[in-house]
Amino acid sequence: MKVVIFDIDGTLTQTNAVDSECFIQSVREVLGVEHFETNWSQYQFVTDSGVAQEISQRYCDRPMSGALTKAFRENLVNGLRGQPKSIFQAIPGAIDFINILVESPDFAVALTTGAHEASARYKLETAGFKINDLPLASSSDAVVREHIMLQALDRAAHIHQARFSEVIFFGGAPWDVEASRNLGWKFIGIGSRIETDLQFDDYTDLSAIRSSL
Repeated sequence: MKVVIFDIDGTLTQTNAVDSECFIQSVREVLGVEHFETNWSQYQFVTDSGVAQEISQRYCDRPMSGALTKAFRENLVNGLRGQPKSIFQAIPGAIDFINILVESPDFAVALTTGAHEASARYKLETAGFKINDLPLASSSDAVVREHIMLQALDRAAHIHQARFSEVIFFGGAPWDVEASRNLGWKFIGIGSRIETDLQFDDYTDLSAIRSSL
């Protein structure tokens, strides 16, 4: 059995823009920082927890306390919930592809994201994904992207009581490519933000993308 692990923003859902917008607003409202670097690749750990911690330390000279972290997460998910639901769209073909893998005895499926768990679940569910039975690891679990991805792998292995013959990761951002390389996982790119050896615009050609696994 192989395990297929998916990133969420830009890989399963078309939510990069709204996610960034709500994150920026939460930094301003909760951390009180008006002007800061919004090129996320300039941060050491490109996850919600990692970026928020670095902003707080860099611009406020203070670590993120537990109370501040909780307030930030709540503000962020409330910002997402305040957006029109029509904004939250699945990448074409993604829901069907996930369902095909879930129903197959040859694959296990897990989800991983640099966003916080509540934010990730809201985006997926609003976009039409049924994820209740899928293992998910997020920035609520760890700061470093590779650690989050390994947590998703561990949860999938626990659920399926299996040692996987291969780990395949779907992602759509440069930090996804780097993290997969660091872990030695097979990487399949989605979208136009990256250029990799194995890449698709979306999931509409199900036979081609299935044969790439």
